[in-house]
Amino acid sequence: MNRTVKSISILPAYRLKAAVALAGAALVSFSLSAARADDLAVWDDQTFEGQSAVIEQLNKDFEAAHPGVTIKRTARTFDDMKLTLKLAVSAGDGPVITKVNQGAGDMGAMVKEGLLLPVDEYIKKYGWDKRQSDSVLARDRWEGAKFGVGKTYGISGLGEIVGLYYNKKILDDAGVALPKTFEELLADLDKLKEKGVAPFMMGSAKQHLALHMIGAIDQAHIDAANRAELDDLIYGKGGSWNTKGNIESAKLVQKWAQGGYFYPGFEGISGDDAVQLFISGQGAFLISGTWYFGDMQNNPDIGFMAIPAPKGVAKPMSVGGVDLAWAITSLAKDKAKQDLAGEYIDYMVSEKAAESWAAAGYLPATSLPADAKPKLTPLLTSGIEMWKTLNANDALGHYPDWSSPTMLKTIDDNTPLLLSGKITPEAFVDAMDKDYQAYLKDQK
Repeated sequence: MNRTVKSISILPAYRLKAAVALAGAALVSFSLSAARADDLAVWDDQTFEGQSAVIEQLNKDFEAAHPGVTIKRTARTFDDMKLTLKLAVSAGDGPVITKVNQGAGDMGAMVKEGLLLPVDEYIKKYGWDKRQSDSVLARDRWEGAKFGVGKTYGISGLGEIVGLYYNKKILDDAGVALPKTFEELLADLDKLKEKGVAPFMMGSAKQHLALHMIGAIDQAHIDAANRAELDDLIYGKGGSWNTKGNIESAKLVQKWAQGGYFYPGFEGISGDDAVQLFISGQGAFLISGTWYFGDMQNNPDIGFMAIPAPKGVAKPMSVGGVDLAWAITSLAKDKAKQDLAGEYIDYMVSEKAAESWAAAGYLPATSLPADAKPKLTPLLTSGIEMWKTLNANDALGHYPDWSSPTMLKTIDDNTPLLLSGKITPEAFVDAMDKDYQAYLKDQK
């Protein structure tokens, strides 16, 4: 889930090099399709101002290239989408094309009920598997209750990495250097707190900053060479969330919450509002994803980096992947409508669309066209370098909420209790594992 719990791409290194070398304006041109009169109901989750502007322009370009086609756009936050999408499609009143969260809770549940259509035909027709790696596409595959295998039900347009945002001016003013190791990060937090600076910006009233923090810290302690245990958990192959690493991560975040390391009053602040406070210079660090690049670039003091690894971890993992997938719902009743939906999705994950996203400061999942010359923002440059490193190291991690249909709710219900000290870190992790084991039992 992004996030807004969001998630990173797995382009081959040579394609990433090509992407970095590219540039250019983002005018989109298309060969005109045969004229047809059609309304296309589309739901997306690009509700941030910068993201929404890109989507609006891309939709206008698609309509211009498809005379007679009118896109009926509905933009919903991640949480609103999660609450309403499945019900709307079930009732026959939802979108023909939609963004959908990967994982058991959303895509898996909709596939199980026949509410999404496979897109393998369009992968072959348009060569999406040439634009994005197989390991990225695997995150949209389901075979019955099995995740990561079988038919493919979506494809994403943006890459995502959860990392460490920092305000360089605040750090410089406090005499704190950028941390190179996790141990140095801990020392920096203590120095900032001593100087009366909020070490971390946090908001736990809405959205999922606390989940991102816990997951990102845990996965930064996992060397990619040892990723099989995490992969098995996410893809429903078994295992347990009740590990020493998860408990230690929960302990650390609880300590920060209780010890004055978070911005005062974080319990009553939403995640999105916390981001705006961070952009305005009210905190030194914030852990979240690249989907905030467009907003973060409004403050030139803000930088982005991977969460520093502890000593001994050579290739740390980062929570990430790709944003919510574009998918075709069962409301595309006939082949003509399905093909039009396939055309739209092909356009949304095209090189030209990638160019538009890069020009706006966001990290595209598809590489840029060879003749593109985008002016990359410093944040996007940092994100692309991280993307390259993670892919080269096979260190792209997962969102924990993907592991069961109810895991996001379980985490969201228990995170405030953890931060307030009402439950122990062991109880928090135990709640996650009980949820997961119940899910595994249901699959048998």
